[in-house]
Amino acid sequence: MRQVLCSFLLFTLINLSALGQSRGLMGDIFQGQTPPPGAVSVLGRSLVGALDNGFGNSLTMLIAAGDKNVRQEIGMTDSEVNAIRLLQVQMLTNAPQYAARFKTMTEADQKGIHEDLERDLGRITAYFDRSLEPERKEKVQKFVFQTLGGISSPMIGLDAMEALNLSDSQRRKLQSVFDDVKEERREHLETILNVAERVIVAGGVQNLSEEDRAQMQKEGRELEAKVFETARKLADRLRQHLTPEQLAKEKQLIASRPAFLRALPPQMRQEEPRTEDDGTYVPGANSWRPGQDLPVQMQERRIGRFPRTLAVETTETEEED
Repeated sequence: MRQVLCSFLLFTLINLSALGQSRGLMGDIFQGQTPPPGAVSVLGRSLVGALDNGFGNSLTMLIAAGDKNVRQEIGMTDSEVNAIRLLQVQMLTNAPQYAARFKTMTEADQKGIHEDLERDLGRITAYFDRSLEPERKEKVQKFVFQTLGGISSPMIGLDAMEALNLSDSQRRKLQSVFDDVKEERREHLETILNVAERVIVAGGVQNLSEEDRAQMQKEGRELEAKVFETARKLADRLRQHLTPEQLAKEKQLIASRPAFLRALPPQMRQEEPRTEDDGTYVPGANSWRPGQDLPVQMQERRIGRFPRTLAVETTETEEED
């Protein structure tokens, strides 16, 4: 169940590194204790809302302070790392205050905490908007777009699409498309958060009964299908408002995703359309073909399956030839 949730929510937020950051933030706020009912939903809504308002770039910078691969990818300097770490310390100073509010909050209090969290995350976004020069901002936007998986991502937003150099006219048209599916995506998010809430309140998947785990896995598969179907339809509509050059850039960005990023889910992988399909097998560019020498690792595995004596005899025969 944890893997299913990661595939279409946590992973797509900002790769596996973001999952580590979110767990760290959760741990800092609740100090290893089980979050009270409603806390996970408030945090989830606040983070997704902040991402819609440009927090993706900021989150990438925060992750980069502790991730060498990300630092190298966006060209972060030591002075920037130190500045971000100081900002992280300032963020965590407020964590105990949030923990106390979560423990005593009523349903009516959730809105206030959500607004305060969005405000605090918004301040971080504003800080990076002021401090990043255009070239660095462009690098970060490109990396965010690649990490999410491009337009096919269930978490794609207008801010992330800025990596494609949108015009003012395109922004207005694309925003209209996003507004059309806003309620549908919100319902998906609420369902995901409800499932996550149940798992966390139970103390983890391992504490659920076998029957409950089976039921949640079933719900997870059904929800995953809905989320990616919505994402597919949304991506089709968004691409209608892009130029051929922008569509080519999207493909180029996804094709050149950094190797250290986690592979995209199958539902988000772009494949070249085939003009005809007669059912025959078409090997890939790097596939082995008859007449070629087997790769070394395949030779070793093949010999390992036979008795030792046969492997020796084969070697001797080859030497005689």
